[in-house]
Amino acid sequence: MKYKGETVTLTPEQEAIATMYAAMSRTDYAGKDVFKKNFWKEFHERLGKNHAIKDLEHCDFKPIVDYLDAEREKKKALTKEEKAKIKEAKEKTEAPFVTVVLDSHLEKNGNFRVEPAGLFRGRGEHPKMGQVKGVIQPEDITVNCSEDACPPRCPLPGHAWQSLVHKDEQTWLAFYKDTINGEFKYVFLSAGSSLKGQSDREKFEKARELKKHVSRIRDMITVGLKGSGVDMQRNTALWLIDNLAIRAGNEKDTNEEADTVGCCSLRVEHITLGNDEDGPTIYFNFLGKDSIEYKNLVKLRPKDEDKAREGEENPCVSFVREGEEKNFKRVVENMKTLTSKSKKPTDDVFDQLNTSTLNTYLKELMPGLSAKVFRTYNASFTLDQELYKLADHPDKARFLRNDATQLKFYNDANYQVAILCNHSRAVSKTFDSQVEKMDEKIKALHDELADLKKKKKSADNTDQIKKKIASLEERISKQETQKQIKLKLAGVALSTSKVNYLDPRITVAWCKRFGNFPLNKVFNKSLITKFKWAIDEADEDWRF
Repeated sequence: MKYKGETVTLTPEQEAIATMYAAMSRTDYAGKDVFKKNFWKEFHERLGKNHAIKDLEHCDFKPIVDYLDAEREKKKALTKEEKAKIKEAKEKTEAPFVTVVLDSHLEKNGNFRVEPAGLFRGRGEHPKMGQVKGVIQPEDITVNCSEDACPPRCPLPGHAWQSLVHKDEQTWLAFYKDTINGEFKYVFLSAGSSLKGQSDREKFEKARELKKHVSRIRDMITVGLKGSGVDMQRNTALWLIDNLAIRAGNEKDTNEEADTVGCCSLRVEHITLGNDEDGPTIYFNFLGKDSIEYKNLVKLRPKDEDKAREGEENPCVSFVREGEEKNFKRVVENMKTLTSKSKKPTDDVFDQLNTSTLNTYLKELMPGLSAKVFRTYNASFTLDQELYKLADHPDKARFLRNDATQLKFYNDANYQVAILCNHSRAVSKTFDSQVEKMDEKIKALHDELADLKKKKKSADNTDQIKKKIASLEERISKQETQKQIKLKLAGVALSTSKVNYLDPRITVAWCKRFGNFPLNKVFNKSLITKFKWAIDEADEDWRF
């Protein structure tokens, strides 16, 4: 690399860290002050006081960037045979770690590769972004296996695992310590393993069990909202968790982690109380898990249906659930007390509550109940209700017209869950160009259709042209439906709820019941593997 236009010499360690930065120099991180500050601090420590490089501003990483680009081009230029040879060698090295013998049968391992060294990114505005993630050596790794098992041989000559343990009651296969946050990273069996399938089923059965208790618990919340002190705070928080699917939240050290919050850690500055033509409102604005913004205006449903439909299409607006209007007004009154002028903006809303005490209380209401079980229940219940609207829908025939329209109906139902759970994502940088290509394709089909209709007027035998017209109209319908899906889901992550919060048996049963809809249209290959247990269990009459 160069400094002030002059080539500088680096040790292997210094060069490795410089290469990490060069590899990220074209990303958004390279423009963030925290990222650059943390990187420079670590890079400067490795350089030492007497090195020629004195600041990051005059560093030129272009020689390293050019080298990395050249290496990428070399990989692209490899012949098919050369790539196959590299792949074969890689598979041979990894073979001992791919599968595990569990109770005398083979299971696939999960992610058995340790995280590579690099610059830490984190999610959102993480205070440690730019710090150097160190190399994980075999001596950092603990392996878990049976006493009579032959553990995998360490693949690096001159190295050995830190230790071997025999914990049959644990499901993890190995662990090591993260060099940034000091957290333990575990290696588990793959998502499609029998143990994971059993764990998933138990999770969703626990959510289904909540159905038997939810009316009683909601009645208790209604009474508790009128209370005072910690009882009022606890029930107000529970109302928010139940109705808005907000995570419980934990206290965090913002010097160690991004300033993300949940229900119990909400601060006064995150809440704005107001009124509109339909009644009182609560506006939430905070960073949730993974630094995803949670912006939500909670309000009563408008009596004007046009306004109601408009609000339903707005991901930042939530209407109070039918039957909860009185409770919502009580919650607003409680929030006025909890965010009173006597509190500072940085004070906690629920200053007598934390996640631990809340979950302890929930377990008293139902064995094994937690805020997450509420979230799973509400997500799955919402999907089940939305999907089965198709049974009596006046436009049922239109939705079942083809795979594209039926997929749109499913995605619209999944969309409601994603909005409830605040599962959003950044819009792809190529989104606009993708939509343009779709528009061009649709226009070309319309032009072709117009030409066919002209030919039909002068043709002697119109039967063949009629068939072509019908086929084209079907293609146009599918393309326009796909475009509608793309536009609606641009900033929404449907997969998060599918993987974590939606009982897969709901989807499996719905697909079987309505036209034997292909499951691979809504579940990708990995989900079909992960949820094999659900595919085997749910018939067309199964309901959540």
